[in-house]
Amino acid sequence: MKRIHILFFITLLILSACKQDVLGPAEKDNVAPGQVTNLAVVNLNGAAKISYELPADRDLLYVKALYTTKQGVKETKVSRFNSSLTVEGFGDTAAYQVSLYAVDKSENASAPVQVTVHPLTPAVKLVRDSLELSPDFGGVNVKFTNHTEESLAIIVLANDSLGQFSPIYTHYTNLRKGDFSVRNRPSVPTQFGVYVRDRWGNLSDTLIVTLTPLFEELLDRTKMKGVVLPTDAPLGHGGSIAGIFDGNTTGGHYHSSDAARMPQWFTFDMGVTAKLSRLTWFMRPGYFYSLHNPRVIEIWGSNNPSPDGSFDASWTLLTAYTQIKPSGLPEGQLSQADTDAALAGETLVFPLDIPKVRYIRFKTLKNWSNGTYVNFYELMLWGDTH
Repeated sequence: MKRIHILFFITLLILSACKQDVLGPAEKDNVAPGQVTNLAVVNLNGAAKISYELPADRDLLYVKALYTTKQGVKETKVSRFNSSLTVEGFGDTAAYQVSLYAVDKSENASAPVQVTVHPLTPAVKLVRDSLELSPDFGGVNVKFTNHTEESLAIIVLANDSLGQFSPIYTHYTNLRKGDFSVRNRPSVPTQFGVYVRDRWGNLSDTLIVTLTPLFEELLDRTKMKGVVLPTDAPLGHGGSIAGIFDGNTTGGHYHSSDAARMPQWFTFDMGVTAKLSRLTWFMRPGYFYSLHNPRVIEIWGSNNPSPDGSFDASWTLLTAYTQIKPSGLPEGQLSQADTDAALAGETLVFPLDIPKVRYIRFKTLKNWSNGTYVNFYELMLWGDTH
């Protein structure tokens, strides 16, 4: 019986301790901790890192910074295990005052210690100054450099259907450098604007240019059909050339058989003779930048393919292309930029001096897994048939 009483007493102690943990510190006081000392500032792009020494208070919980940017009052907190914090969200290089507080477990705050920071040029301005705009097929191409790898939005403006100069596309990125195109614009002189926004709402000024998009039109997929030549890769796993022209990026697909070897190719008739501007293919859903999706390819064109299937003088190399994963992450890992790019389709742009052709050979030199067959879900082509 004595043993039972002892066990019951121990259980009560454990429950009492758990209750105290849930409700907060066992003891509260009204004594504020000491201030942080020996402050040092390292100014960063649109931010500043502030180092300090902590007070000796045993119940110290965290350090917080309060400051005001052009976008309003902001707060940053770090635990007592840190000896520095970073204040960010500054949209210019003006001087800003930051107040630092030491806070204990009873939420008592020390008297503030004030320090002035002078942020370096923010990412929105750096990226804005790096922008390069040029005519592209059906629109405009925007190149940018983002040395800080800040998460940004690059907004493109043009006249909408009501003639209002307004945003028509937003490109989200944290990549160090890149480019993107905005299309489906007529081939007439067009005014485009571009500005940059960060996650705190800071905006750059707007770059405005007038340029004429290069003419192109989407070729009619219903006129496209496979042409089987002797050296083409055998099909397998329910794949077909028709599947990549069915208008469905998640349905019918091309799939070569296990007997295929690298390099390999398939041939199709576009149904029209065209000077091609660009080609887009869509990877297999669930396997972006992996397995048997084509990675290193060549696109060949002809108007009179040799019936023996050889790459003789009847074929012209239109372009060679290597697919690059935006994030550079290992296979099986995807960033949001990777997923967005995959859903938009992988687009290659043809050189301006290629000849008009009717027949296309899609040649894969390497897929993403170094495997023996190729698998993807849809293919689209643009060009000029006139």
